[in-house]
Amino acid sequence: MSESNDWSSVEVNIKRHDSGCWTWAGAPMERNVYRYIAEVHGTPLPTSKLYRMPECRIGHDCVNPGHLGTGEDYMLALTGQRRQIHVPPKTGTVELTAQDRRFLKSLKVSWE
Repeated sequence: MSESNDWSSVEVNIKRHDSGCWTWAGAPMERNVYRYIAEVHGTPLPTSKLYRMPECRIGHDCVNPGHLGTGEDYMLALTGQRRQIHVPPKTGTVELTAQDRRFLKSLKVSWE
């Protein structure tokens, strides 16, 4: 698999579980799959030692960046004080109406 930095091309290789855990279903990677997914997801992991958060049910196979963190993150998670990491919704297609397009154009947003 070529390593793309596009979330939609990475997401097709992620299986989401009811527990909130994700597993990697893509081809094996030469680099660290946890860090790669976190970078593409937009939440790079710290370079310090990482811990699995208490809510992680799968363990080592889980690649959800929200289930990894520092020792401090772990302690905050135990007390319910850890800030949750945004998890993007599953990628899908959205049909825009003419009114939607006019509104987006009025925002002068550049879509590449």
